[in-house]
Order: sequence, then C-alpha cells, then structure tokens
Amino acid sequence: MLRRVQTGKFQELIYRSEVLLRFFSRRRGFWLRYLLCWVIGCVTLASDEINSYDQRFQLRGDQKVSSQIVMITIKQSDISNIYDARTNSLGNISEATDITDSFFWDQKTWTTLLQRLLKQNPKSIGVVLYFGDNIGAVRMSAEDHKIFDDPRIVWASTTNNLERVLTPVFANSEKTNLGNNEIRRDEDGIVRRVFPSRSDMPHLVEKITGKSFPTTLAGLPINYRGNSGVFAQYSLSEILYDELPANTFTNKIILIGAETSSAPVYSTPVGTLSRTEIMAQITDTVIGNKWIKRLTFWWYAIGFAVLMWVAVFIITTYPQSVALFFIIWIATLLAALSAWVFDSFYFWSPAFSPFVLLTATWTIFIGYQATKIEKQNFALQQEQQYLAELEQLKNNFVSLISHDLKTPIAKIQAIVDRLMTQHQEAELNTDLRSLRTYSDELNRYIQSILKVLRVESRDFKVNVDVADINEVIEEALQTLRPLAREKDIQVHTALEPMFSLEFDSTLIKEVIINLVENAIKYTPRSGSIEVISHENDDYVHVVVKDTGEGIKPEDMDKVWGKFTRGSDQDLKTKGTGLGLYLVKYFIELHGGKVTMESKVGVGTTVTFTLPLESETESEVIA
Repeated sequence: MLRRVQTGKFQELIYRSEVLLRFFSRRRGFWLRYLLCWVIGCVTLASDEINSYDQRFQLRGDQKVSSQIVMITIKQSDISNIYDARTNSLGNISEATDITDSFFWDQKTWTTLLQRLLKQNPKSIGVVLYFGDNIGAVRMSAEDHKIFDDPRIVWASTTNNLERVLTPVFANSEKTNLGNNEIRRDEDGIVRRVFPSRSDMPHLVEKITGKSFPTTLAGLPINYRGNSGVFAQYSLSEILYDELPANTFTNKIILIGAETSSAPVYSTPVGTLSRTEIMAQITDTVIGNKWIKRLTFWWYAIGFAVLMWVAVFIITTYPQSVALFFIIWIATLLAALSAWVFDSFYFWSPAFSPFVLLTATWTIFIGYQATKIEKQNFALQQEQQYLAELEQLKNNFVSLISHDLKTPIAKIQAIVDRLMTQHQEAELNTDLRSLRTYSDELNRYIQSILKVLRVESRDFKVNVDVADINEVIEEALQTLRPLAREKDIQVHTALEPMFSLEFDSTLIKEVIINLVENAIKYTPRSGSIEVISHENDDYVHVVVKDTGEGIKPEDMDKVWGKFTRGSDQDLKTKGTGLGLYLVKYFIELHGGKVTMESKVGVGTTVTFTLPLESETESEVIA
C-alpha cells in the first residue's frame, strides 16, 4: 500500500514537471528575452561597485557633520619663526613615510598647545603627524611627561615601505596611546576606503573614538560628507594667542595636522583632501555609525527580476506611449529613492544598473511586442479574409435562394388569384385567401432579406433628390391602409406643411412603411395609429405612435439589431426582425437619428429625424 502511494506521488510529480516544461517551451521566446534582460542587469550590477559612490558624494553636496569633531591646522608660517631653533636630527629619516612632519615639531610650541587643549577637557586628541626618529632625541621634564603622556592624546604611528611599524617617541610602555595613520589609495589613486589595522596597532580613528571598525578584508567605504571646510577648523596661532572661547574644545574630538605646499594631499571622490581632513571624515563616519550598508549581490539580482516583471507587464499591457511614460517614471523614482535612502540611511541601492536594465527591457520587449502584434495582425488579416469570403458565400447563397424563390412564389400567387376568381365556394375561398396571405408574407420575408443584402453591399448608393416628406408619408400610408382596415385600425395623420427636403425618397418611404407596418402588426383590433410630422431645430421630425402591446425595457436596445425581435414576439406574431434594423440604417445614412419610447400595455412611439441640409449626395457607402 505504501509503495503504491509513493508511486502515485512520483507519477504526479512527473506529470506536473511535464506541464511546467510544456508551459515554458511554448513561451520560450518570451522567457529567453526575459533571461537576457536579467543577465544584462546583473552584469551591469557587477560593475556598479564601490566606485559608484563617487557620483553620489559629488551630487549630494556638503552634508551635516558631527559637531564633536574639530581640526587644528598648523601652518608653515606658524613654525617658520622658530625653524632655526628647533631640534633637527634626521637620523633614520629614510624610514619615515612623510619627512615633512618633522618640520612642524617644536617642543615648546607643542607643550603650550597640548597644555591649553587639555585644560579645556577635550574628549580626545589625535595627532595625525608622525613624530618619531625624524625629530631626533627629545628631553622632557616631569611636567612635560605629564602632558605628552596624557591618555587622552593619541599619537600617530606609521609604516615604512617594508611594512615595519614606526613608533613615535611619545609612546608609553604599553603603547596604548598609539594609532596607525595609514591611508591607502585604490588602483586609480583615489582614497575611497579605510582598512582596519592589525590588532596590535589599532587605527588612529579607532583610538580617538573608542569604537572599532567593522571587520572586513575589502575595506570600508568612507562616507564622505563634503569637500574641504565641512568641519570646524582652527589655526595654531588662534590657540596660542587665546583668541578662542574657553569652551571651544570641551568634550570635543580634536585632530591636529599640518598644512603646507610640500605635504601630501590625497585625491578623494569629493576632491583633494589632506590627511587630517580624511581622518576627520573617517571619524565622522565612526561616530555617527554612517558606514555605507549594502545587500549581497543575489538580493539585488532578485530585485532586478521583480523590477523586470513589472516593466514587462507594463510594456505588454499598455500602449507604447503610456508604457514608455511609466518606464521613465519608474526609472526616475528609483533614482530619487536611491539617492534619498543613501543620504538618509546610508544604504546603497543601485541607480545606474536599474536604468540599464529598464532600457534593455524596453528595447527588447518592444521588439517582442512588435513581432507579436505583427503575427496577430497577419492572423487577423487571414481571418478577415476568410470571414469576408464566408460572408460573400453566405450572401451569394441567400441572394441566389431568394431570387430563385421569387419566381415560384409569383406563380403560386397567380394560380391562387385565378382559382379565387373561378371558385366561389366559401370554404375553398377561405383556404385560397389564407394561401394568398401566407405567400405574401413569404414574399415580404424574401424582399426584406434582399434589401439587407443590397444595403450591406459595397456598391450601395444613396440617391438624394428633392421631395416633400409629407407626400412620401401619404404614399406609404396609401399602400398600408387596406392592411389597417382588415384589423379595424384607424390611421390618423397630423402633417405640418413644410418646404421640400433633400433625401432619398425611396429609402425614407421604406422607413415609413416599416414603422407603420410594425405598428399595424403589434396593435390589437380597433386600435389606432397616429403619424405626425413637424419641423424643429434644423431637423424634420416624423413620429409614428400606436396603441399596441408595447416593448419590455430589456428589449428596447435589442430590437434595432439584425434578425432580432422582442423576447415574447416569436410566439405571437410573425416577422424577420429586419424592419427596425433597416429603419435605423437608412436614417443614419441621412445623418438623422431614431428614438423609441414604449410602455407595456400602453403603446410605442418611434421618432426619426432628418436634417434640413443633406450631406449624403451621391455618397458611396462602403
């Protein structure tokens, strides 16, 4: 039993797999295009890496930075007056990465500077300059040691070309007051990332902030907040001459660096910055936890698949102009959303690769749609040709049958007329009159079919002439009064005198005959019919009003169709369902309108209008 259940599940799985394969096989053209667009987006995404941050930094401009960070820049002019008096031992100078740092060393100046900064109780002081063997031997008093060994001061260490760490002369015995000031450039010479230092020598920013960098081997993108000048910056002279308020550096993180034409500057996405300014940018990123975050490649790839599905749905559902508008709108929205998320939440989402993806999707699937529409048009043309041939075959058949029936009907009527004159027996005469009536009905049916075939043919013409509408009405009524007398129906007229009009008198006469004949047909014995004509608002109005059964509201729209009648008339009266169809067709050919009002048990009123100025002269109706 268990084996049969497992076999059944396995067969069901195979069946579902086959159905799925057939589904994809039938639509392989669509899915191959979909896959191609997705691959294009993923390839673009793969190249849309960290250097894509450059444009984000440049476009957004200067951003708000932490007020805790201040910079002290020592200028060459601040030191030049004591240049000759400073210690100038250049031993081991070949191991230093920046030999110009030694120019800015003067023990007395630094003692005064650090003493005044520490007096304002800063949170930490980071000395970006390297003061090691390049400044020679330094002799300090106990008071000097107290200042230079203060735990709030972090001295910069560096590495030489042999990757050996160079220690500053002010390192304590545990080397807890040191931080590496290394800055690495990318292959194109741009500084974009900061790398966590070795555990035995933390980065200078990690020491002054008390926070560690997230661990990564690929480096951490620096969230640049703007170009030079976004951080508060003071000079050495402002501090030495007490030109600043007493609480300027209270609870602040201070970075001390130098500015000189010979000092190195670094190219960054926001322009050239000094080492101190880059350290300030890194510090701001660490303090505010502004590290740039991003998802893994496959999350973006899945997002691209969803984005493509939306784009393909729009392209295949809406017209080309509307679809293009939506695609551009989506691309613009994604770019704006990407910039806002990056600036507000430091989360990177691609903007360029989605644009490439949408462009590729638009280009490829518009071609796909064009091919699909072309195939559909070709199939539609084939179908239209087939339907036209079928319609022509039907018309030829009906026309042939109708014409062939006219001759035998005429012979039958002639024989009946002759028999009615020769035999006066009441019973036989009644049967002959019935036969004559039925042959007349059959003849009218055939004539109606022939009229429809004639008006729907391509060579049908409206022959406009000048005539009196009232005379046409009288002529039509003259032929129908005997039919009305048979049912004891009174036909009244109220025809307003008016000028002659331009219309096809034959067609309009046919309209009036159809309307009045319908009124006679559906009006009970001893009823009445009224035909009215009058002129109003550049139109001639003709009204046919009866006291018949009326038409149900749900049948009002259907009765104008071809071969359609009221839902309950098939069992009560005979007809082809072509009369009102021809009425509407003929009136609209003249630029007029037909309306109907009816109430069950009360009667029906049909009104048609003709314009006083005809626009249908010799018009060929195709």
